[in-house]
This record gives sequence, C-alpha cells and structure tokens, in this order.
Amino acid sequence: MNYSHESIMVPEGLLAWIYLHSENQVTLVEEHWHRSLELTLMLEGESLYNINGNEILVRENELVLINSGEIHSCQIDRSKPYEALTIIFPFDLLKQSNPSVEKFFFTLDNDSPSYTQLVSLFRETYHLFKKRASNPHYQLKLNSVFYDILYLLMTSFITEKKLFLSVKSQKYWNRCQMIIEHVDEHYKEQLTLTSLSREFGISKEHLARTFKEYMGTTFKKHLTRIRLFYAYQLLIYTDYSLLEIAMKEGFTDSRSFINSFKEIYGITPQKYRKTLANHHIIRHRKYDLT
Repeated sequence: MNYSHESIMVPEGLLAWIYLHSENQVTLVEEHWHRSLELTLMLEGESLYNINGNEILVRENELVLINSGEIHSCQIDRSKPYEALTIIFPFDLLKQSNPSVEKFFFTLDNDSPSYTQLVSLFRETYHLFKKRASNPHYQLKLNSVFYDILYLLMTSFITEKKLFLSVKSQKYWNRCQMIIEHVDEHYKEQLTLTSLSREFGISKEHLARTFKEYMGTTFKKHLTRIRLFYAYQLLIYTDYSLLEIAMKEGFTDSRSFINSFKEIYGITPQKYRKTLANHHIIRHRKYDLT
C-alpha cells in the first residue's frame, strides 16, 4: 500500500474546504484517500485523474467527483494554461445532511439537467472565491452556495451502495475511524503511539501495524500533516511568529515546524509567507483560531 490518508479540516468560518489550483500551485497530487467528498471543476485546460485504478481525463467545463474512501491522484501539465476549482465537503457535514450517508455514494450524470446546475454553482463559487479579498462577507455567500451544491448532490446524484466490507475489515475500519477522530480532536496535545494504545486498549505494536495498513502512512506522519494544516492557516492568515504558530499547533519548537513544513511544501514557512505577500494575499491581524 503506497497511498496515504488525508484529514480534511475546514478553515474557520467555512462549511467546506475550497481552493484554486493556480493559487496552490498544484501540479501532482499523489495517491491518497479521505472520508470527505471531493469535487473539482476544470475551468481551463485538462487534468489526468486516477480514481480507484481508473484513469479519467477531465477536460474544460467538466466536473470530477471523488467519493469517501476512494483512492485518487491527479497530474497536471503546467506547460499549458490551466485552472481548476476544488471543493471538499467534510464527512461530518455529509453526516449531518444524511445520517445514513455511509450506505450511499455519489455519481455524476453529464446528461442530467442537474449536472448543468451543478457546473453553474461551481462557476458562481469560483467568482465569489476569486474576489474574496474585496468582500469581507464572502464566507456567508460561499456557505450559501455550498448548501445549494450539497442539496443538489443529495437529491440528484446519490446512489445506494451494494457492496460492503467484510465483518473483520469493517471492525478494523471502524477502529481506524475512531483513532482518526481522536487525533483530529487532540492533535495539539503530545500524542504518541503509547498514549493512543492506552486510550484504545490495544498494544502499541498492533496499533502501529493497523494504522500503517489502513491509513497508508505512519501515525507520526499523519499527526504532523494535521498540525501542518492548521499551522498553514495561521501562516497565511495571521502575523503570528513561527514560534507562536509552532506552539499553538502542537509542534515541540519552531525548528520542528520549519523542518516539517519544508519537507511537505519544499520551502521554509518564512519564504512561503513572503511569496504570498508578494502576490498580495491579504493577512489579517492576530486573532485566535482555537
């Protein structure tokens, strides 16, 4: 297994995680999976996706949908004009909208009138998000459109699952979900395999093996990625120092934060912040995101 689990954590004030590929300089997304529902509208150019082993070439004005638990990756040719908008609905929001959502999956029908509506909603979202710096209340409108998209998905593109995991696999899967939720809630604390094994009443060795098998990564790497997600938000939206960010998001010190950030993003957080400033990405004054 050479893919990893990704925790989707939504920024403060939004119902879903949204990003423009041009702003994030996306070129290659390696194989991973998450519990959330991911949709991307190709605005310009094309991208090659691999979803559960099936290659899909997504062209301009087309949507691609990735269900909860599906292993996926994508490649983008940056030598040509390219832009795409991705919206990721967290599992908790899906669960609130449909308490039995685990029994269903979503499929897009390009010939359906609802598909045209969905594309239109994504284009509306794009224009709202693109101009967010000049609209202090953009989050309110974005959340409204997110609900419209979710309503359309739940009423026009939902299908009941026919196949389920084996009893044994389901048991381990459920355990992993519980561990994920625990780590998501306590990532700022000094979590270790030892503390987790005590929490869930299983040996440290068994926990490490189970985590690696079902999550596709080690516990330490998973925890670091969660901390980096929140640290990233503070880096781009506040003027906290690197040490303040590190301490707020569970890193032992600023050096640990800097090294982890550079390993994932290929650049130090200070240089990344400077790059955003040069591109006129607005940061707010210090505020508490906890």
